[in-house]
Amino acid sequence: MIEWLWAGLLILAASHRATRPMALLLALKWAANYAAFRLISETAPALIDIALGTVGVIWLSRLHSRWADMVIAGFVLTPLVHAWYWFQYPAGTASPLVYYWLIVGLFTMQVAALAWLGAQQDARALLRRLKSLRPGPSGPG
Repeated sequence: MIEWLWAGLLILAASHRATRPMALLLALKWAANYAAFRLISETAPALIDIALGTVGVIWLSRLHSRWADMVIAGFVLTPLVHAWYWFQYPAGTASPLVYYWLIVGLFTMQVAALAWLGAQQDARALLRRLKSLRPGPSGPG
């Protein structure tokens, strides 16, 4: 179910020139993680998150906006969550469910932050269009 939300938010982000490269990077990260988890091992997504997260941080570090900072935070925190889980794994103290929801929550935060810019632009365009359709004040008559 959450995948539908991610898909919608990534489509919204990809529909705008400013966020399209990062939306495609996050879509690649999503697809690669699912494939790696199923085909390679449970630890492979951590390596993908580190590699693509590094690319994302480098790209976004030049931007100075709130949405970019949120996406960068996700790229930085995700490997830390992986490390927290896998360093505790042999002792069995880390909950796989907590780990899963932290990873899902961070990715959801990233795609929502990325889509926010596109949603703002779409809302402004819609308001401008609605204002242009409204009849102006009528003259004396």
